Amino acid sequence: MEKIILVPTDFSSNALKATKYALKLGENMDCKVHLLHAYMAFHSAFQSELANRTDEQRAELGAQKGMNGFLETLGLNNGSTGISTSIEKADLADAVKRFIAGNDTALIVMGTHGASGLKMGLLGSNTYDVAKVASVPMLIMPLNAADVKPEKVIFFTDYREADQYTLSSLVDLFGHLVRQCSLVHIHEESAPPTAEDEQKLTTWKERLQGVVPHARLDSELVYGKESVALVDDILDNYDASLTVLTLVGGRSFFEKLIHKSLAKAIVHQPKTPVLLLADESL
Repeated sequence: MEKIILVPTDFSSNALKATKYALKLGENMDCKVHLLHAYMAFHSAFQSELANRTDEQRAELGAQKGMNGFLETLGLNNGSTGISTSIEKADLADAVKRFIAGNDTALIVMGTHGASGLKMGLLGSNTYDVAKVASVPMLIMPLNAADVKPEKVIFFTDYREADQYTLSSLVDLFGHLVRQCSLVHIHEESAPPTAEDEQKLTTWKERLQGVVPHARLDSELVYGKESVALVDDILDNYDASLTVLTLVGGRSFFEKLIHKSLAKAIVHQPKTPVLLLADESL
């Protein structure tokens, strides 16, 4: 089965940037790019069935027109090689799950701050909804990013076995472009980290170094309460170009962020491109 890079799109300018990057990545990975647009049609019990069907047809035609216009902006059409499209009347997250189940999806590439606008900062973005259900690696492109430069990677870790899979996937995607990767563990305990805590991170780093032998792997134990401000400070201090998180069961870093509503902020307003990876063993 042919490997596919999936790009959910709302036809926004940021979705356009994400698609252009996916097309470039698809050439490097020898993958086809698939554009998926999900739409919802208005339906009301207070209007006639004919009116409901008319609204549904109007929504479908609007989605098809939007996809055609999006392809035209890219200089492509439905017959272009290396790309395919689909339009589905469904919730976006559900449409993505169904697509992944039926296709060999290597990666999801998606922009944030799309057509839903800043209003979604309160309601929850489409990108965040997809991130919660993604079972394959997902690359999130912020509004100001036209490319991903993985020279300086920050990998937030909670000592999970899935970290090895995460690093392997990072190498599969970017290879020798990954020059420096910094493992960061946020120590939230009431007492400052001990020498034993420091040694635990050092041992973990040494174990993971074999996965990225070509890259410089360092580590830092950060003492503080997890917050968007702390995460942003860490990214600024390292001049990070890519943030990596692992989605696994239990009290993973990402799930702790979800619990504290930080994941939504990181996904919706990322300072860098964000690579999210799921633990396939779960």
